[in-house]
Amino acid sequence: MRAVLRIALLLSNAALAAALTACGADGGAPVGVRVDGGTSAPGTDVDGGLVADGAASGGDAGAPGTDAGDILGTLTGSCGLVVPEIAKPAPSLVDNTLTFAPPERYELAALSPGGQVLHETPNAGGSSTESEVMSFEVLRYCEGAALLKTETEIQYQPPDDAGANAITDILVQIGKDKVGVSVTRAYKPPSIPYTDAEAKSLLEKKLAGVVRSSERVLPADRWKKQILHVFTATAAQTDAVRRILPTIDPALRADTVVLLTRTVGGGFIYCRPAPALGQECR
Repeated sequence: MRAVLRIALLLSNAALAAALTACGADGGAPVGVRVDGGTSAPGTDVDGGLVADGAASGGDAGAPGTDAGDILGTLTGSCGLVVPEIAKPAPSLVDNTLTFAPPERYELAALSPGGQVLHETPNAGGSSTESEVMSFEVLRYCEGAALLKTETEIQYQPPDDAGANAITDILVQIGKDKVGVSVTRAYKPPSIPYTDAEAKSLLEKKLAGVVRSSERVLPADRWKKQILHVFTATAAQTDAVRRILPTIDPALRADTVVLLTRTVGGGFIYCRPAPALGQECR
């Protein structure tokens, strides 16, 4: 069944890729990956962390979202558990694992139509395209998310001096609700320890940005809730996020849903030059 779904997805995406090419979009080679912001070399800290209260959901992956199609990689663990958290006023944590292996490739034709749009649309800065694309793919597959707006399309109040003018990466619709999605990577190469202090600093920064962007978003794009989607590449990084999560100021955790995805063989999400899919950064 997985093979049939994948063939159908590739055929439909091939048609979309042809249309994008006809419009002058580059539907070819995978983009390079890297650490946060610009030209940092592998080993530099990636963007940030995340936060919210609650225990990890655990359990096997449930049924994917309606008309989810396939997903690049193999997803195990929690799937479909974000939806019930959207209606709750408390913070929560949901986690899963996304494993990549040859002969899969991170390329336009392997992505959903929404993933292709994110792949081809410049973001507001940095080099986080891959993590944002895969965040959407996970939410589409597990939660039935539909892409509404990319990072630069979401509308906010004019900048002011009340605090950082943070913005959100993706606006999606899940069920009847608009949901903001902020994406980050709690990462260092496996050979470099990832400390609790680093995790806390990153989590606090990212959660503060979630709170601030929720304050600034205009009514036309106002979401019901935000998801902070955190990617990690090792068990130690994953454990650090889980361990630090409950220690963050409740005012920063607010009602954010933290989606924690550990990747295996997903080095392309974190560093450049991008290793082949199925390999880690070193």
